Formats: sequence, C-alpha cells, structure tokens
Amino acid sequence: MSTSVSAMVRLERFEKRYGKVQAVRPIDLEVSEGETFALLGPNGGGKTTILRAIVGLHRPSGGRILVGGHDVWRRPRHVKRLLSYVPQRVTMPDLLTAREIVALFARLKDVSLSRVDEVLEQFALSQHADRFVREFSGGMLQRLGLAVAFLSEVPLFVLDEPTLNLDARGLRVFRRMLGDLKQRGTTILFASHIAQNALQLADRVAVIAEGELIRVDTVAAFDAAVTGQTTVRVVLRESSAAIEQAAVEAGAIDTRRNGAQMSFRARPEQRLDVIRAIERAGGDITEFHTEPPDWNALLSEHFGIEGDVA
Repeated sequence: MSTSVSAMVRLERFEKRYGKVQAVRPIDLEVSEGETFALLGPNGGGKTTILRAIVGLHRPSGGRILVGGHDVWRRPRHVKRLLSYVPQRVTMPDLLTAREIVALFARLKDVSLSRVDEVLEQFALSQHADRFVREFSGGMLQRLGLAVAFLSEVPLFVLDEPTLNLDARGLRVFRRMLGDLKQRGTTILFASHIAQNALQLADRVAVIAEGELIRVDTVAAFDAAVTGQTTVRVVLRESSAAIEQAAVEAGAIDTRRNGAQMSFRARPEQRLDVIRAIERAGGDITEFHTEPPDWNALLSEHFGIEGDVA
C-alpha cells in the first residue's frame, strides 16, 4: 500500500484476535492528514476494535499501526500526544461537577485552565457546569466527553460513535466543531453504524463488516449507494394496481402495496417522475417518506456480500 508521508494514520496488515476469535482480519488502510474519515458498518463489525488499537488500547495480533509515522505500540507516549480519543460510551466520576471534570482533564493534558470555560461554552454546558455529573442526561454526558476531548489542539481526533446519545443541540454543536477542525486541517477519524453520519461529515468511508474491510469509498460514491437503495413510501387516499403499474412504467422497482400505502425504489433522477406518474394515475398522496436501507441491503446490493450482518 501507499507509504505517503502525508498519512496521519496507517494500518499495515493489522489484525486482532482474541484467542481463537478473529475480531479483525488483516487490513491495510490509510487516513491522510486533514481528512475526515469514517469507519462505517453494522454493530459488532470490528470498528471499535480498530479504533482502540489506533489509540493504543489494543495490541495488534499481527501487522502494525502508525500514527504520524510512529508505531503506536512501540512509541505509545509519543503517539498519545498526537491524538484525542472519545470512546463509544462516556463515563465520568458521578460525584464531580462538569467544571471540576473538565478542569481535572485540563491539568492532566497540561492545557491552560482558561480552556475550561471555553469548551463548556462551546458544547452548551455553561449553565450546567456546576451540576454533578450524576444528574446529567445521556446527551449531556456525551457532550461533556466531547468537551474533554476538544480541550487540546491535537492533529488527530479519534471518535467512536460520537453522535451516540447526542441530543439535537449537541449534534449541531458537534457538527460545527468538526467543521472548524476541518478548516484548521485537523485529521478526524470516527466510527459509526449510521450511514447518514458519514454522508454528512466524512470525506471518505471504509466499510467494515464481520471483521473485514469491505471497501474504501469516497463519500460521493457511498452516497450514491445509499441513495440508490433508499425506499420511498407514499400514503395514498386510495391505492390500486393501476397506480402501481404507472409507477413501474415511470421507473419504480421493488414496488409493494399495503392497503393505502405504496413503497418503491428508483434512481434519484427518476423519483420525481414516479411521483408524478402516481398522481396522473389518480393517486392522491397524503404523506411522503424516505427510508434509508439497512446494512444487509447495502452490503448485498452495493458490495455483493450476502448474509445477515445486522
């Protein structure tokens, strides 16, 4: 694989086994400096194992991982100064306030205490800064974990399911922060089982399933795959075979009728034609919904992989 000096993260035949269980099969992967890169796939596919190995929490069973050109396992202290990590499930001491926790981590990271109030404000936690963490909701706790991670200005952020439990406000803040980091040329590597996260946040995606690297795609290519497998569902005042036939003639595939509801798939450029054909055939549409595909559909239709991985 490429040995470009601009790579921030490089996996070289990395694999991870737990006894006889092969959690991650040998993979090669490279994340460039300044890139926002998503590890995407169903739960239990190996994404978290890969991230934990990148930050030095798992020793490779084979191969190696380089961060900033340094071997993670051979030079752990050096590598840890280059990155900030947010695990999938954030836990904090219950008997400390949010301000106390952020200040504690600021001291551990050798960061100016002036950053404490800054990150609390950035993640909309200022008004809750003196509350005990045991009183926090899941979304607030996730925001606190992100605030701690963003204390330091490091070249690499490693985030495991960063939108997990985030409320709408936290999600807006998080996306704004990522945008700011991208503008500064920071490398962002995150894992998610939600395809929409990659489409909204990433430059490239690596699809991981059952411990295998299935494919690396640009976000545009992956977007096309998701869009092509997205189901459109319309609710009609009355459905009929004639309406369904009109939809098929306009480009709809995999059409299904269930009472007043009809669902179909179609190429993005044909969807509007299908909707118009339904209306011309007498269909009175009262509701319109889009439903993204599940992982089994994506892996089967786009990547040619059969089996139940959800």
